[in-house]
Amino acid sequence: MNQRERKQAAILAAAISEFQEKGFQGSSMDAISLRAKVSKRTVYNHFENKEALFQVMVQQLFELSAEQQDYRYYADQSLKQQLSTIAERKIKLFNDPHMNNLVRVIFSECIHSPTLVQDALQKFQQQELGLESWISAAIADNRLKKVDPHYASEQFMGLIKSVTFWPQLLMNQPLPEAQQCQKIIDDSVSMFLNFYQC
Repeated sequence: MNQRERKQAAILAAAISEFQEKGFQGSSMDAISLRAKVSKRTVYNHFENKEALFQVMVQQLFELSAEQQDYRYYADQSLKQQLSTIAERKIKLFNDPHMNNLVRVIFSECIHSPTLVQDALQKFQQQELGLESWISAAIADNRLKKVDPHYASEQFMGLIKSVTFWPQLLMNQPLPEAQQCQKIIDDSVSMFLNFYQC
């Protein structure tokens, strides 16, 4: 990482902290430059305004999440094994501190600045299409019952997120220990397959 990249990373980290503490509307480029220990001019050399900073945060979150969203269906593997892998990857993503900070900043603006986060929310919804595609492939392979893939995807992710994402995001609860996470995965997969598997 060169000097420019280090400064940009410092500015982004400062902006995340500032937005978390004061919200997007309550933050300023002056405060971000002070927190990042760089000049205001340096901040503007990297980012035109607060909106540009926010959009970079959205892009970072999208990229972090996208790495874990390639849910390829394998006809020669058990559904349990594949769904377990999907759940493991999802929980691993939820346990990323940088990802959690980005999510908190973005979701906190859903109420205060809905137009600011509209594109971000649309991107997140599109990412869930990976599991929908997996479910569609399993249905086409006659291994899952005919069901609305979107509905089934929301159900499965809801089982995972209800204990490994929403309590951490909204109430700052710690992620369950590894053994408990494995139980959550096993139970969620079993519940899903007991209902939908052919």
